[in-house]
Amino acid sequence: MKTKIIYNEVDYLLRNKWRVIGIDKPHNHSEICEYITNDVIETADAVEWHSGDVDIAFRRWIESQSLNQP
Repeated sequence: MKTKIIYNEVDYLLRNKWRVIGIDKPHNHSEICEYITNDVIETADAVEWHSGDVDIAFRRWIESQSLNQP
């Protein structure tokens, strides 16, 4: 249940991020949300996590994608 709540909050924050930078929701939005949710659960404070934790997790997702390129 807690994971679903965090996922929903991450989803909201990411949708807002897409809007702010002026892009449509990416086709892999769900994949990004899942990665960030897992990262927040593993690394952030269980009670006091915030949008900065989502930003850090998003940066980690971006970095993980560059490592997967040939």
